[in-house]
Amino acid sequence: MKEEISVTKEEKSSVYQHEDAIMKSMMQFFADELLPYLGIHEKVIGIAPTESTILEFHKYFQDNNLIMEDGSWKHFEFQSSSKGIKDLKRFRSYEAVISYQYNVSVTTCVLFSGKIKNPVTEFTEGLNTYRIMPIIMSDWNADEFLIELRHKIDKNEKITKEELIRLVLMPLMGGESAQKKRITGAFRIIEKAKDISEEDIRRLEAMIYTMADKFLEKIDLDEVRSEMRMTELGKMLYEEAEKKVKLESAKNLLGILNDELIAEKIGIPLEDVLKLKEEMK
Repeated sequence: MKEEISVTKEEKSSVYQHEDAIMKSMMQFFADELLPYLGIHEKVIGIAPTESTILEFHKYFQDNNLIMEDGSWKHFEFQSSSKGIKDLKRFRSYEAVISYQYNVSVTTCVLFSGKIKNPVTEFTEGLNTYRIMPIIMSDWNADEFLIELRHKIDKNEKITKEELIRLVLMPLMGGESAQKKRITGAFRIIEKAKDISEEDIRRLEAMIYTMADKFLEKIDLDEVRSEMRMTELGKMLYEEAEKKVKLESAKNLLGILNDELIAEKIGIPLEDVLKLKEEMK
């Protein structure tokens, strides 16, 4: 049975914002590895501006713009909902402004997540037909991808950086498995990855955790945190939680013990105690 994720109208906006933030991070740090998987094989040579001004009155903000080796731009949009032609007209206006302002050729690639399977990808108006390059996440099967990577681990085969990056996208893919299974599976595979820098591992863990924070209920999220306790990000989260507990204990002792004794008993810097006192005023 497919897992149904229930969110309120207000929560949906937050989910979409987190997806945008994750995808922006992936484009910023892992564009060379991610784009071939999305069917784009031109070489990236830089990050382009994502803000365009029209007559100095209106600003258009795009999700991501990449400068390709041939001088053209790839404009990326990440959609968790589809408004059909209304969205396409918005993308067309982005392209027109970018092309005019920077004198470049622009192609818009739209990554559709969630349950979007058949989005509108072109429309004709007047003499012109406008179209986008759609990337349908539900066409990719997260279950099959996890099985493939587990088989590679069992055979002691190297998991590539490109495959690790795709792990971040699993909550957006199609498949029957629950989100918790996908996310815990992603952390286990990253934990066993070789030949990838600790910095990249921390980035990937942070992006997967952000997905978990938005797609999982609290009880499942607690299990994920337990699963990742030995990862670098997990250690950071544990230390952060431990610090919050200590600060709460120190707060309860304000006015009962002197500042120096609170710092000594709780095991936190005196500066933190003084800061708490200031905040309590």
